[in-house]
Formats: sequence, structure tokens, C-alpha cells
Amino acid sequence: MTTPSSRALLRIGIPVLKVAVALGLVLWIALRVDFAEGWAAIQTLSVTTICVSVFLLLLQALLSAWRWCLLSEMIGQRLKISGAMELFMQSLFYNQALPSPIPGDAARIFGALKYGLTIQEATLGVVMDRILTLFGLAVVALIGLIIMRTFYGHDLPIPYLTELTALGVAGTIASALVFSWRRHLFVRLLPEKLHALNEALGAFLTHRRMLGIFLLTLAIHGLGVVSLEILVLGLGLPLDWGQAAAAFPPVLLIAMVPISVGGWGLREGGMIISLAVFGIGTTDAATLSVVFGLLQLVVGLAGGVFVLSRPHTGKIKAL
Repeated sequence: MTTPSSRALLRIGIPVLKVAVALGLVLWIALRVDFAEGWAAIQTLSVTTICVSVFLLLLQALLSAWRWCLLSEMIGQRLKISGAMELFMQSLFYNQALPSPIPGDAARIFGALKYGLTIQEATLGVVMDRILTLFGLAVVALIGLIIMRTFYGHDLPIPYLTELTALGVAGTIASALVFSWRRHLFVRLLPEKLHALNEALGAFLTHRRMLGIFLLTLAIHGLGVVSLEILVLGLGLPLDWGQAAAAFPPVLLIAMVPISVGGWGLREGGMIISLAVFGIGTTDAATLSVVFGLLQLVVGLAGGVFVLSRPHTGKIKAL
């Protein structure tokens, strides 16, 4: 059992460690790139390219908010799309500005209360959204790794990444099938606090819109890949759409590993490794990743408009 002092130490230590990891990775990569070459490449980007890429990221946020609405309806009460979009943009702001996703999730949970959801319904909706996001990205990444191996004859130089991703996806699917078949066993095994999550998962897996929401999740992640390829074309890099479909999803999955801040450092390292398979140099790959990260930051900081325009509850402030 953790003491109050140890919990406080973890609350401080984990974000500090994430910042340190992000800074360490960024500095390590910075020593290996040509800044003059990277800046020259950035200057070739047109305003149209940047606007299209940002538009796709905003569309990604809109579809993510819509999916959250659909998930909330399965669990209890549906959110209004306008309110869901506002809360989702607020969460993006917190996720970009802070080294932890908890305040962003809290903003969505407590913000959803004013739309009639209970604290349990709001929490389950956000948890389900997180689970689906991670699983969908793992599926898209696996598809990319399979394309890379099957059509291009390459593997990312990360040991067993394809096999581990496939194992994770297959294990999740198998668990879902067993859960649907013998859900009462999970009720007995899980602590009472998780029984509501058990019911929410059951409602999702048996819902008639389950497949549609999963396909929507794949489309959401696909927009990130398209946004990256738009930047590739703007930078004049020799990477076609098929190569983009193979190279980018694993990078986006790597950036989700919760040991950094906003994926910084992890995304750049993953991009360098992934694009090297297709003959793209370190500077070009790092430049592409940084530009994409900055555009994500712009979209996230745009959510600050919603944060500043609305009062916050003490609970959200405390987080």
C-alpha cells in the first residue's frame, strides 16, 4: 500500500521523468540533424499545405468527438456534438500543455456532467474512448507493418515489433470474444469497482453500431497518416502513398507510449527509423516529424480558447 507521501512523490516524479525523457530524446536527435537543411526544407512548405494538414487534424478531432458521443449513448446518455467538440478541444489543450493526459480526461469527464451525464457515465465514456483509440491505432499500425513486410520486403529495425503488435491485437480480439461468450466469469473475477466497466464493454461489444464505430476509429487514425503525407508532398520527400501507409502508423503507435510528453522525442526517433527503411535521411525525417508535432501543438493550443472562455471547477483545477 502506498503512503500519502509516496503518492505525492509519484504525482511529481512521473511528469518530471516524462519531461526528462522528452528533452533527452529531442537533444539526442538534435545532435544528428542538419538544422540549416531542415530550416530550408520547412521554408518550402506552402501556406496551402499547412492549412490542409491543420484542417485534417481538426477534422480528426471532430470525428473523435463524434465517436465519443456515440460511445456515451451506448453507456447512458448521448452528448451533444457541439459540447463534445468543445470538451475534446479542451482536453487536447491540456494534453499538449501538460505532461500528463489526466487533466485532459478530467476536463472531459467533469465537463460532460453539465450535459446530463452522471460521473460514472462520463468516466466510462472517456475510458472506453481511450481503449478504442489505442486498439484502433494498434490495428492500423499492424496493417502498416504488414504492408511494409509484404509489399516492400522491409521490417522496422525494432526487434519483434510486428510480432508484438500482432500479438497485442490478436490477444485483445480473443479477450473480447471470450468476454462476449462468458461475461459472467469476468464479473466474478473483477473487483466490484470495475463491474460498471464490465457492463460498458458488454454494451459496446453487443451494440449494432460497434462495427461502424470501429471503422470510424480507423478513419480517425487514417486522417493522421493523410495529414503526414500532405506534409511529405509539401516538403518534396520521395515517399508515395503506399509507403506512407506502411511507415507512419507504427510511428504514431510508438509516440503513444506514455514515457514522454506529447510523444516528443519518441515520434521523431520513430520517424527516423521508419523512413530510413525507404531511404529518407535523418534530417528530412526529423523535420517532417517536428513540423507535424508543431501542427498538432497548434491544434491543441487552439483548444485553449475554450479553456479560457469557460470557468473551471475546483476538481479540474486540482488535477
